[in-house]
Amino acid sequence: MYPIWTLISTAVTVMFFVGIVTACLWERRPVQPYILPPADNTYEPTAIAASENSVAERLDYKHSATTHDGKGRLYHVRYDFWVSPDRRTLAVVGGGTVASIPVNGVWLWSRATNGQILCTTNEIGEQDISGIVLQETWPAKTLRTLCDKHEDRLQTIGIIPFPVDEPLRGHFEIRRAIFDALVERGYAYYASDDKMVWRYTLLGAFVFYVAARWLRPIGRFFRSLVPQSAG
Repeated sequence: MYPIWTLISTAVTVMFFVGIVTACLWERRPVQPYILPPADNTYEPTAIAASENSVAERLDYKHSATTHDGKGRLYHVRYDFWVSPDRRTLAVVGGGTVASIPVNGVWLWSRATNGQILCTTNEIGEQDISGIVLQETWPAKTLRTLCDKHEDRLQTIGIIPFPVDEPLRGHFEIRRAIFDALVERGYAYYASDDKMVWRYTLLGAFVFYVAARWLRPIGRFFRSLVPQSAG
């Protein structure tokens, strides 16, 4: 007879697996989840997001847009978009609540000339399986530290600058490329004729589970072994 702790551990693992796969199969996901809020009804940034926005400004990033998460009523998240002085990096600072749970995150995006996408973030809740995103996740790191790490990654690869007046178009093109890659690999399918909504396939849901539950935490563990500067 198996020890009780083994049975409990197995049950928790199975429940976790079923929960993630079911959520992946059920949720309809927009290709572009951001909406422009009315000028008189913009969410105030969280304290963390406000601090990171100030850092972006001090780093001479140019503020390009303020948006809200448009995925539904449970999402009350504000996103501020910033473009680096050389236009090689788009920074996204997010903060708010999802189902009344506080959330904050920073993402740095760059487009490589070889078709790959570089993302440096402190947000641990997302996992890309498209095969074209080179993602590094550094939990609890601030925007200034993430910028340093991201800039180091750009030194050995050609980068496509974001449009001067339409940086959000560049971000949309990144998202479109990611989801096209997911569909091409059989991990997702477009759930609307205009290809603006997508869902995971069963294969994609399984691969997402493996990546989120095992591969990504292992990668974060090995990176944590390398001495890091504070930030």
